[in-house]
Formats: sequence, C-alpha cells, structure tokens
Amino acid sequence: MANVTGLPKWLLYALLALFWWGLFGFLAKIGSDRISAAQMQIFLTIGAIPLVLVCAIRLNFKIATHKLGVTYAILMGVCAALGLLAFFAAMKSGTASLVGPVTSLYPALTVALALIVLKEKVGKTQVFGLILAVVAIVILSM
Repeated sequence: MANVTGLPKWLLYALLALFWWGLFGFLAKIGSDRISAAQMQIFLTIGAIPLVLVCAIRLNFKIATHKLGVTYAILMGVCAALGLLAFFAAMKSGTASLVGPVTSLYPALTVALALIVLKEKVGKTQVFGLILAVVAIVILSM
C-alpha cells in the first residue's frame, strides 16, 4: 500500500530506519570518542525513554501480555544492549568508516538463523548477496 510519498509503506519505514540508524552510527562515533561504551549505553537508554513514553501513551498504556512475545521482546533488549556496548567500544577504538559498514552486516546472521531455525527458504540471489556481504567485510577490514 502506497502513502503520500508514493512509496510502499514498508519501503518508507525502511528508508526512515536507514536514515535514523545512519545518524545513530555517526553520533555513536562522536560520543564514543568522548565517553566510555558503558556511559554511551546509559545515556542512549535515557534518550530512548521519551519515545518509549510516547509509544505507551499511544497504546493507552495497554501493554502486551502474551508471555512468549514479551519474553522475545525483552531478549531483544538484552541483545541490543550487548550489541550496542560492543558497537560503542568498536567505535572508540576504530574508525566509523569501518565499524559502521561491518556492524551493518548483522542481517546476515538474521538470515542464517532464519534458514537454520525457522527453515525459511532463500533464493540464489539472496545467497549471492550474503556471499557479497562476507566479501565486503573482508575488503573493508584490509
């Protein structure tokens, strides 16, 4: 379904995510050069609180009660926090032009897990793309 921009809704959201995550990576480098990874995580969490409150208000504070769904969401939060600590540490000791692209290949793990655990099917084009992603990591780290 297209919206005012003429783009499919999913593509608009994906482009917004790309923008915000791109800005996130840039700000992470600037901040990580000045404070520790742990402090970056603390202040990132504080920065997220207003958005969490807006989401809760929009949901009329009706929070999900599906135990498995909530469990996966909490596990995602733990994984995100651990990933962010590693990301901030990498930004402190590396360059944004290398750390950003390498860590941006995390969807390759998502795809591998979806193949193995969820038994999802992937076409030859997607497999080729994953191979190119691995080659990109090698080239970027030279």
